[in-house]
Amino acid sequence: MATVLDLDAVVCGEYLTDVPDRIAARIVEPRTVVDLGSGTGTGTLALAGRFPTARVVALDNSTDLLTRVARVAADAGLADRVTTATADLDTALPSELTDVDVVWASSTLHHFADPDALLRSVYGALRPGGILAAVEIDELPTFLPAGSAGHEVELRLRSAMADGGWNAHPDWAGTITAAGFELVETRIVVTDPVDPPEHTADYAVAWLTHARSGLAESLTASERAALDALLSDDDPSSLRRRDDLALHARRIAWIARRPATTLGEEPS
Repeated sequence: MATVLDLDAVVCGEYLTDVPDRIAARIVEPRTVVDLGSGTGTGTLALAGRFPTARVVALDNSTDLLTRVARVAADAGLADRVTTATADLDTALPSELTDVDVVWASSTLHHFADPDALLRSVYGALRPGGILAAVEIDELPTFLPAGSAGHEVELRLRSAMADGGWNAHPDWAGTITAAGFELVETRIVVTDPVDPPEHTADYAVAWLTHARSGLAESLTASERAALDALLSDDDPSSLRRRDDLALHARRIAWIARRPATTLGEEPS
């Protein structure tokens, strides 16, 4: 799964620029940024790059992934500004996190046991005027144009993933405002390039291989055969041998702020 996450950031990473830019429109120079469920660190590094004066704290329950984040940050020359901490985020942030400027949660809120309690904890940890950005995959990616070889089985696999609740998430707007936040923007970020970027085929193979491993029983024998042809390096219809890839994906971001304590006060 780590490979899929890293390739996703390379191929479908518009949100890693777009959403931090929207945060920067409200807080120019945050001092402390927290990444909830940092995974392989793609968001952590993007935030550290976008906010060069900030300390970025990567939180995750996996020590192996946090070791990876620390290593990648060091390789990028960011070891002095990126810190990692093992944390159980099911209900609350670590109590020592206070006066935070920005909290980032990308494809993680739906994994936590009690997101309502967690968001109340986030609200308490943010300084007045601080920003919460929650991001989710809103439309699972596809890689083939309509009518092309393999497109139908790709859609069938995506439908099976959706039916199985993969990445199922609510509209977080109500949960966010119930925690006390002011929702300032709901933003859709679409990946639909004219020319798919480098590594699109690698991402497609990694994504569909991961999906197949969990959903093979949902497919017919002919659908499995068609999918295996897409994943094979030798078949003429293989994703790695095609020049008609048509990448499409979509994310949704909810950007909210903790209201300033004084009427009319703006975040610095």
